[in-house]
Amino acid sequence: MKKILIILLFFISFGAYAQDKIDKLSDKIDKLAEQVAETNKQILETNKQVAELAKQVAINSTEIKGVDKRLDILLYVIIGIGSTLFVSIISLVGAIFWDRQASIKPIIQDTKEIFKEINLLKERETKSENLIKRIAEKFPDLAAS
Repeated sequence: MKKILIILLFFISFGAYAQDKIDKLSDKIDKLAEQVAETNKQILETNKQVAELAKQVAINSTEIKGVDKRLDILLYVIIGIGSTLFVSIISLVGAIFWDRQASIKPIIQDTKEIFKEINLLKERETKSENLIKRIAEKFPDLAAS
């Protein structure tokens, strides 16, 4: 009978120990369940914040696309104005050179004609000197005076 009592006491003490462990595990499970519930709430809140941020990003994205289009238009305007100014400056320089060439051309022609006349006069002067020398040789009386 002592053996039965010892066995019975063993089972009772083991049952109490097991019950204590079960209670502790039950408390831990309850705490974990509360933590999971809190984590789920935080996940839901984070999802809401992410959704709001996604909306803001979408709005900002459309604004950026609008600004991008305006910048493209501005770039085209700047390129147009720049190319127009470049062509205008080149045209102006060309017109200036053309005008200078056109205004200098008659001066060059007149200068060439003047040089021709000067050369012609030099030739006549040389011929005149030769004639005077011949006359002076033929008429020494005139050469003395």
